[in-house]
Amino acid sequence: MLGLATCGLITVDRESTILDVNTQVLEWLNCDRDEVIGRSLEALLTLRMPLADADGERPTDATLHGVSGVVRPVVVGSFGMDDHGRERVAVYDVSERSAFNLGFRGAEAKTERGRQRLQILLNAAVGFGNVRSELDAAELLVDVAQRAFAASAVSVHLGGPDGLFQSAGVNPLAEHWPAGLPPTGTATMLGGQVVIIRSPEDAESYVPGVGMREAYRAGGVHAAIASPMRSHGDAVGSMVCYFDHPREFDEEAIPLAEALSNQAAQAIARIRLEDTLRRAAMHDEVTGLPNRRLVEEDVTRTLLQGFSALSVIFIDLDGFKAVNDLLGHSAGDALLREIGTRLRRTIRETDVLGRFGGDEFIAVAAVDGTDGAALADRIRSAVAEPYDELPSGMSITASVGLITVGNDGAPVMDQLIRAADHAMYEAKMAGGDRVVVAGTEHAARPTPHQTPAPVAP
Repeated sequence: MLGLATCGLITVDRESTILDVNTQVLEWLNCDRDEVIGRSLEALLTLRMPLADADGERPTDATLHGVSGVVRPVVVGSFGMDDHGRERVAVYDVSERSAFNLGFRGAEAKTERGRQRLQILLNAAVGFGNVRSELDAAELLVDVAQRAFAASAVSVHLGGPDGLFQSAGVNPLAEHWPAGLPPTGTATMLGGQVVIIRSPEDAESYVPGVGMREAYRAGGVHAAIASPMRSHGDAVGSMVCYFDHPREFDEEAIPLAEALSNQAAQAIARIRLEDTLRRAAMHDEVTGLPNRRLVEEDVTRTLLQGFSALSVIFIDLDGFKAVNDLLGHSAGDALLREIGTRLRRTIRETDVLGRFGGDEFIAVAAVDGTDGAALADRIRSAVAEPYDELPSGMSITASVGLITVGNDGAPVMDQLIRAADHAMYEAKMAGGDRVVVAGTEHAARPTPHQTPAPVAP
C-alpha cells in the first residue's frame, strides 16, 4: 500500500521562514517544534529544482535534513501562496524503506505510465490538501481516479448517519443493482480490501445467486475496481471505477487505487474534524446549547429542506436580572443551565434549541401555527415551574414570541428571528409570562403598532 496518505506539511512566509510544521515532519527530523519554527526552509530542505516554474507549481525531488545529520530523500509539492502570504509545502518520504518508494520503486524508470501515475498522485495530494468540503473531496477523487485508470465512469460513496450514499460521480450499475443488496461499495468499505472485477462472470462469482452478471451487462460494465476509503483505520467510504470494455489490471492498480482513496479519506476526515471543532466552538459555555449562528446553520441544513410549516419561538426570561443582582452571576448561570435543561425536555428531539444571548433562548420547530402555539405555551409553563434554588418570593417566568410561516417561499432566518423577537417584546410589555403570536407580515417588516392577541395569559 502506498504511504501517500501520510504527508509532512511545512508552512512558510514570503521569505521562506518556517511558520509551522506538522507532527510528521517533527518525527522525521527527530526534534521539537520550537527547534524548527523561525528557521529558513532551505535549512531543512535542499531542492533539486524550484517548486515553481513558468507553468506554475510543480512537485520536485528534495532532501530533508534531520537535526542528527541524517538526510532523507523526499518529494516536495507546494499548495501555493494564500491571501495572507503563507505557503504550505507537502513533503513525502521516498527513502528505500518507505511505502511510497516500495509501491512505485522503479516505475518512473520503467514506463511512461508509471511517471504519469506518480505525477497524478503528487498533484492529487496537493489538491486534497486544499479541499474544504466533503463534496469537493469526492468530486476531486472522481476526477483523478478517472484520469489515473482511464475509467469510463467513477462513483464515490461516503458513509453517513443513514448508511452509505453516493456523493459524487456516475454509477452505471445503480439502475440495475439487485434488489435487497446493500448499496454499491458497501462490501468494499466494510471489507477494507481493494476488489477487482475482470468480467460480468467474475462479478457473479464474487456475489453469487443475486444477478450481478445481469446487472453488469445491463449497465454496460465489463470490469471494475473498487477501493475502500480509510483514514487511520476508520472506514470513510469507497470508490468504484467502471470500464465499458475488457480491462487488464497491472501490479500497480491496487496500490494506486489505495493511494488515491486514502488521500481522499484523509481529506474528508480532516474536514469532518474541522467541522466538529467549529461546531463545538459555536456552543454556549454556560448552557452547552448552540449559539445563534449554529441554530441558523442547523435550521438551514435540516428543517428548511422539506418543511410544510416552520415555527420560530423567541424566549426572554422575566425576573432574571434580580437573580443576578441579589444572588450573583454564579447563581444566574446555574439558573440558565436549569432552564436550558427544561427547554430541551419540552421540545422534540428533532427541534432546534439555542441560547440567543443573555437571558434569551430560541427554539425552531417544523410545526404549523396551532402546534407551534401549543409548543410555545408548554415552554412558557416549563419556565414558570418553581425553582428549588431560588429564595421564597422570587420567581422566573418567560415572555414568549412566536412566528409561523408556511413553505410557500424561502424564509430568511434573520427576518423570522426579528419577527419572533418583536412578538416577545410585546408579550413582555403586556406583563410577561405569556405568548404573543406575530402576524406573518412581521417576517418581512416588524410592525410595532400591531399587537396580536396572546395565546396564553
